[in-house]
Amino acid sequence: MCKIIDKTCLSPTPTLEQHLMWDDIAILARYMLMLSFNNSLDVAAHLPYLFHVVTFLVATGPLSLRASTHGLVINIIHSLCTCSQLHFSEETKQVLRLSLTEFSLPKFYLLFGISKVKSAAVIAFRSSYRDRSFSPGSYERETFALTSLETVTEALLEIMEACMRDIPTCKWLDQWTELAQRFAFQYNPSLQPRALVVFGCISKRVSHGQIKQIIRILSKALESCLKGPDTYNSQVLIEATVIALTKLQPLLNKDSPLHKALFWVAVAVLQLDEVNLYSAGTALLEQNLHTLDSLRIFNDKSPEEVFMAIRNPLEWHCKQMDHFVGLNFNSNFNFALVGHLLKGYRHPSPAIVARTVRILHTLLTLVNKHRNCDKFEVNTQSVAYLAALLTVSEEVRSRCSLKHRKSLLLTDISMENVPMDTYPIHHGDPAYRTLKENQPWSSPKGSEGYLAATYQSVGQTSPRARKSMSLDMGQPSQANTKKLLGTRKSFDHLISDTKAPKRQEMESGITTPPKMRRVAETDYEMETQRISSQQHPHLRKVSVSESNVLLDEEVLTDPKIQALLLTVLATLVKYTTDEFDQRILYEYLAEASVVFPKVFPVVHNLLDSKINTLLSLCQDPNLLNPIHGIVQSVVYHEESPPQYQTSYLQSFGFNGLWRFAGPFSKQTQIPDYAELIVKFLDALIDTYLPGIDEEASEESLLTPTSPYPPALQSQLSITANLNLSNSMTSLATSQHSPGIDKENVELSPTTGHCNSGRTRHGSASQVQKQRSTGSFKRNSIKKIV
Repeated sequence: MCKIIDKTCLSPTPTLEQHLMWDDIAILARYMLMLSFNNSLDVAAHLPYLFHVVTFLVATGPLSLRASTHGLVINIIHSLCTCSQLHFSEETKQVLRLSLTEFSLPKFYLLFGISKVKSAAVIAFRSSYRDRSFSPGSYERETFALTSLETVTEALLEIMEACMRDIPTCKWLDQWTELAQRFAFQYNPSLQPRALVVFGCISKRVSHGQIKQIIRILSKALESCLKGPDTYNSQVLIEATVIALTKLQPLLNKDSPLHKALFWVAVAVLQLDEVNLYSAGTALLEQNLHTLDSLRIFNDKSPEEVFMAIRNPLEWHCKQMDHFVGLNFNSNFNFALVGHLLKGYRHPSPAIVARTVRILHTLLTLVNKHRNCDKFEVNTQSVAYLAALLTVSEEVRSRCSLKHRKSLLLTDISMENVPMDTYPIHHGDPAYRTLKENQPWSSPKGSEGYLAATYQSVGQTSPRARKSMSLDMGQPSQANTKKLLGTRKSFDHLISDTKAPKRQEMESGITTPPKMRRVAETDYEMETQRISSQQHPHLRKVSVSESNVLLDEEVLTDPKIQALLLTVLATLVKYTTDEFDQRILYEYLAEASVVFPKVFPVVHNLLDSKINTLLSLCQDPNLLNPIHGIVQSVVYHEESPPQYQTSYLQSFGFNGLWRFAGPFSKQTQIPDYAELIVKFLDALIDTYLPGIDEEASEESLLTPTSPYPPALQSQLSITANLNLSNSMTSLATSQHSPGIDKENVELSPTTGHCNSGRTRHGSASQVQKQRSTGSFKRNSIKKIV
């Protein structure tokens, strides 16, 4: 089976099912399932090869074959439990029994592409002649996510590592890694992406040469997206390279410059505006930040200092990328990064939204780490992340108060009779308690208890307020606006969050993201708390003072930062449909219209349409009142000409902030500007990996020792030499049959026979003929993609 799969590299096809040898592979897979009973596959000798085959065939082919692959895994684990050649400890046997249970769960049925099946065993052993066809046209092919392959591979790796602990000098993992590496660095659209993911998941060490090859593959895949029609396979290959880099980065030497350089690779992937690639890019970014933080890189330097220093030699290419996206890292690093991450809120997967929130929280911690100050202290570096987290973090809202609009809230009502258990967060600091009481809207549950203790009917509006709101619900003129908003005394009767959603699921990140190598979120948080409490005890202390306000004209003195902050808030309002989020954002925007009246016109265009719609249709007084405040402030300052217009953002390179943070593009085509990313990746390699010779490693792949076991050790090898007469191509591994095309036969003398090692490409011209239309153009056959 391994040799047949190996031969698919001679004439690669977009999918394995389209290959001439697909029927042979499918028949052998069914044959392996039958042999897997009673350990006829000899798992002790062939476990790496079996796992290698499984990762290439999982969720591939018709339903019966997918069920067969799942059954093969179950039987392999059974064989490990019962094999007389292997002696495992009770702990290892327990791991195997748990793995059997895990692979029988609906989650793994979904990963193997058999989620609609009640019994995988029944489907796998169906012996109907009507189900004999394996051709792609005879069944509905399902797309297979590479993140699913990650989960399957890590589950198989856990089994292998548990067994290896009881077997001294066991080489299983080394053999499996070698098999995956050979396919990872060889052009084959159907298998190379899978091999890259598997190689990243199971590798225990990595060299700069291998990282260089993976970045080269990423660059060539981007080129292929721009030139060839085979866009889907190229995008899958891009995603696979990013996943591989994510998994391999923790294995790099701690002094490697690639640790910091990979941050910019992650940013470049985010800029491609593609849903699956954005998911992979955020995973790489999160891993990058965790790895650098574990190396204590941010203890004495801010993220801006660290990453901008590594970018200096690449500035020419990075400036062009910034220009096309409309987010300028040179003007303001933190807001440019937030601009890239705000798009994560629009991702269709809750797991990616939760990951985006985690990344923003991580960055908020890191920007203040070298300053030895509280995580939530408002300053010019942290304000970007605080603004981005306003709608998803109750803690941020409670620590970053309002200032000028505080009198509009229920501040003069005694709270003595309100029990503190109505608040979801408990703190003994009197300052915090005072601040929390002054902001009942920051917690829907808290505000309900707050108002219930004071009023008989929660959220009831006064007759005066009702009358004023009914004057003009359309687009207000200047006269009507002044009349409508002439008095603000009714505002305090309109604070009610009884209907507001709690949004705890977003803050706690309940949605479990895909597993990350060596970065368990809980372990990371525990370690961070332990280190912080030892080195900087005051960092974990809650600092809540009346002066820690998000919109502080004394702290945020730069009009550029003011404009960017307002644009982030306005952008969040523009694209959100959640009523709770809108309430929060409009409250802060109403505050901003008072604090930064000269800069506020910058966001007029972002707010106009939505405010007019809400004034016309919205009946929620809690949402209307801050909007009225915004309109009143705008009208009040309308007489004095604004110093900053909408075009102000463009003057320092942030004209794309609101646009890039919007929903994902529906088109699947990679943007033409990806050519800039290709040049950037090439420059990155030339700058930080100039002395790494990847040719040597490629030559070692061209003439390796055979990774397959001797024929005498394997029943499968003996059986594979039989001529399967029922196969469409009359498979014979000992010699080529006439049914196979001539190009597979006319190879160089060293690769003429299958048994003499692994078959390789022939001449460059032959290989060029064999490739599909979406293949990469190579000047030399030595450049393996």
